[in-house]
Amino acid sequence: MHAHAVVLALLVTALCQPAAATSLREAYEAAAPGGGYDRLITLQTGQVYTGGLLIGPVLTPRGWLLEGEPGEDVKIVGNGAILDLRGEQICISYCDNRLDIEDCVIIHGDVRFRGISNFDYVEIPTGSVSYCTFYEPHDYGVRLYGAGTGVTLERNIIVDATNTGPDFLYINGWASDWLPTGGSFSPSIQTGIFGVPVIRDNWTYHSGHHANSDSLRHFVFLCEYG
Repeated sequence: MHAHAVVLALLVTALCQPAAATSLREAYEAAAPGGGYDRLITLQTGQVYTGGLLIGPVLTPRGWLLEGEPGEDVKIVGNGAILDLRGEQICISYCDNRLDIEDCVIIHGDVRFRGISNFDYVEIPTGSVSYCTFYEPHDYGVRLYGAGTGVTLERNIIVDATNTGPDFLYINGWASDWLPTGGSFSPSIQTGIFGVPVIRDNWTYHSGHHANSDSLRHFVFLCEYG
């Protein structure tokens, strides 16, 4: 409960910040290479950064093509910064690059590692999320979707992951009841293809009694195909 109180205090701090916050995308575009990464994003303590961030291309079901910017190796050093994703995601998508996130307060969004392995593409991202606090993340806290080996989730706190309804099938964009949201950590069940991530020393909590007593609201394996 002490950790929950800390999260609430951080949330109040975020809401009291001036409206003109910096977007996370702007911080990404301004970041230079460093530490072996294509972009080393160093954020300011207590500063609010808004909106999501997509690293890598997207898959278009029509034509089954990867389109968009190529992936990059990215590290986000939060220094206690507040990332108000406003319903969006921080996502590394369909590439073999790395995303590392540490020491951030993330609210109202989620983090996703999204990969694919088939006859056309083998694009599986790696990386880590560590020492981050999530408050009311939308859909999930962290979702591994076509990723596993080479991903570490360590010493994070997730409070009140929000059920927003069924997630969507990547092959056609249809909502599927077999992909429920509201879980704190949701790795891929396809461990035979994508491997097993390292998940250790994390803590999750739901303020609703029924949600908190449901183990699947804390940790649930989900399939990519529904």
